Amino acid sequence: MKKIIFALVATGFAMFSGNAQNVVPDTVKSPRMQFEDPQSRASRREFYLKELEEEKKRVEDQEKFELKKVLEKINDRVAKNEITADEARKLKEDAAKNSALNIDQKLAIIETQKKLLERDNYWAFEYSQGESLEIGLGNVYDDKGSWLLGYGYRNDTKKVKYDKRSYGDIVVAGGLSNAFSSNRSFKDSPYKVWQSGFAELGWTERIRLMKDNNFWRLAAGASLQLHAFTLTANRYVSVDGDKTLFTTAAEDLKYQKFRVTNLVFPVYLEFGPSKKYEYYDHFRYSTVNHWKAGIGGYAGMNLWSNQVTRYYDNGRKIQDTQQRSFNASNFVYGLGAYVGYGPVSIYATYDLQPLFKNGPTRDNVFSIAIRLDL
Repeated sequence: MKKIIFALVATGFAMFSGNAQNVVPDTVKSPRMQFEDPQSRASRREFYLKELEEEKKRVEDQEKFELKKVLEKINDRVAKNEITADEARKLKEDAAKNSALNIDQKLAIIETQKKLLERDNYWAFEYSQGESLEIGLGNVYDDKGSWLLGYGYRNDTKKVKYDKRSYGDIVVAGGLSNAFSSNRSFKDSPYKVWQSGFAELGWTERIRLMKDNNFWRLAAGASLQLHAFTLTANRYVSVDGDKTLFTTAAEDLKYQKFRVTNLVFPVYLEFGPSKKYEYYDHFRYSTVNHWKAGIGGYAGMNLWSNQVTRYYDNGRKIQDTQQRSFNASNFVYGLGAYVGYGPVSIYATYDLQPLFKNGPTRDNVFSIAIRLDL
């Protein structure tokens, strides 16, 4: 009977269904091979034989590594006076016998598969095979696959890198925007607080800075940042030559948004604890279920600015859309910081350049948002 398992993965989900059955594994597929010409079939057979020979070494390495971890745990129990030296010796002997037995039986299976292959008989048994559908927004779960924009992919033929010092994340953030000015108080801001928003979508690559410790990391990447402002007092953004003005509309505006879209390249010094996971052929650091913080900045360019206004004229809804520079600053740069737990952070940015080159006041945009590193 098939089992369906639902599991939350990042902000998406994964669905699996499977059953125990006699199947052909990925490295030993027979139906199409039986219809190949003899030369191609022989070449493919040699490839599979080579893979099985390499699997023998992987089996030995993995079992030796697992035995080493078991022995370390037994020694820890002795050091904590949980067991006596005689009990530890017996546990170590049993662990060594089990490990040797595992190696012998697995190697025997591999040798049997090799003999079957040599006779063009391609059969193997695998457990829990079936259909799978994966949907999510997560990041790399190992060297053989990744989540990318909602789809999971995997390549089991890819060799695992022993020490992987960098990994990438999709960055999604959303929150509020406003602006500081030395010429007025914040309560006199021309931008509505709860109707001016911020959004960011990007990619960041995290690089471990120390050889044997993952506490310090460099996080750098590229992002699209969107600031959307609504002006107070029924006003909209207008331009008079090289000056940017806030003009009161003759109509009763039902909707007004001035948007600035920037492409920026952020660089942050990130720090925080992580857990080291060791395997027989590689090791990895994980920041899941740990706090983290980052401080740094960004620089980039303004891609475009646009404004949308809506009002009614004699009962008809009129929408006016403008896309122009509005004399917004072309070069964007600023400071940023975040602090959080796991993939969720409180995130703040502050533009050091003014929003407009020559506006009514010198407005430096700041944003506060919830950030997800997926």
